[in-house]
Amino acid sequence: MGMDVEGLAAKRIVLFAEGLAGTGGVERIVMEEEDYLKRHGAEVVVLTFECNQNVFFDNTYQPNIRVIAENSSSRPLPFKFVTRVRQLRRALNEIRPDIVVSENPDSCEYLLPGTLFSPFPYVTHFPGTVFWLNNELVYARVHRRAFDEIRDSIFGHKQFVSRKAPRMGMAKRLKTEVIAVLLYLGIRRAKRIFVHTSHMRWEVDKLYGRDAIPLKGAFPDTILNYKQKQDIKAKLGLAGRRMILSVGRLDYKKRVDLLIRAFNLIRDEFKDLVLVIGGSGPEEEHLKKLVAELGIQDRVKFVGRVKEDELWDYYLSCDVFGHPFWREFAITPYELLALQKKVVWSTETDADESMKGNQHIFAADPTVDGFAQGLRKALTTEVNEPFDMSAYTWDRYFSSRAKQLLAVISETTGRR
Repeated sequence: MGMDVEGLAAKRIVLFAEGLAGTGGVERIVMEEEDYLKRHGAEVVVLTFECNQNVFFDNTYQPNIRVIAENSSSRPLPFKFVTRVRQLRRALNEIRPDIVVSENPDSCEYLLPGTLFSPFPYVTHFPGTVFWLNNELVYARVHRRAFDEIRDSIFGHKQFVSRKAPRMGMAKRLKTEVIAVLLYLGIRRAKRIFVHTSHMRWEVDKLYGRDAIPLKGAFPDTILNYKQKQDIKAKLGLAGRRMILSVGRLDYKKRVDLLIRAFNLIRDEFKDLVLVIGGSGPEEEHLKKLVAELGIQDRVKFVGRVKEDELWDYYLSCDVFGHPFWREFAITPYELLALQKKVVWSTETDADESMKGNQHIFAADPTVDGFAQGLRKALTTEVNEPFDMSAYTWDRYFSSRAKQLLAVISETTGRR
């Protein structure tokens, strides 16, 4: 593109997300992107309507967050929407950004009216497939033409997204249709669309008639030379045993129940094997009940939410990481691969051409039998050849995004 990221110096950039409420991918992207942009001289403001400061990974990060329209949440939807759009417009007019980055596509419903007749261009980012992010909206009329083709393209879509739309009252249906149209128009108006995988790029084209730019980023470069600080197996009383690890929010889309059932199928073959599950969420009690029903309480250990400063030590202590999640891309397994650990992930996960030859990856069908086979293969396969994962550092990722931001700023400035 012929444009250096040093051109970020003195550029004013807004990172916008409708809400920052949980310790997840959007919050991580906001944190890492603000850090990268500031290190390269940009002036950065994070705008959001709602924020829980505790979501930023054990308070190790203090972002420059400006919360707008704080008191709008309890108001009826039309008034809340209008209030939020007015507050967003006011904030943008005060900040006068060179560009706005929408950190998830849902924010585009506000950016469409919020930037209308203004000089502020925006880009957007899809952290996951539309079908994963917003199940109700995919049934809207504006998506009907592409619905069946997209739903049938991935096992998880067929598993978790019913072909038949859920029953809705007239008011809710009208709300869903209006939001879907706003999102459709808002996403189409974005100057650039970033996705993580080629499949997400295909979905964006099918749903919105727009091309998207696939980019992957997952970890700071410090992980590539990280040395373990504590022995997690010893800490958990598991010294001398082999460990399958799963870490993440415990909700139904993560299929941790599938991992537990797959582990149960192979546990008698590996007498020293234990399954350690990190994280919390709405499925936690259900998963503990499942473990009790299978009678494997002595082989499965729930450790709750893992502290950020212990996470990489957990990763390094495991023998295999189990990732049956319904996601085409997720940060966590890439962190494991950066630490040269074996990962069993779903065949739905999109591994690009540069990952070919990585012997640490064991793709498995997202079924109990399929995942049991994947775990068995990973446990019995010796992998000694390291794989270069430096292409997936945050700096590489945000460098590519920054060049696109600068290109949009240049294009927009030229038309003013």
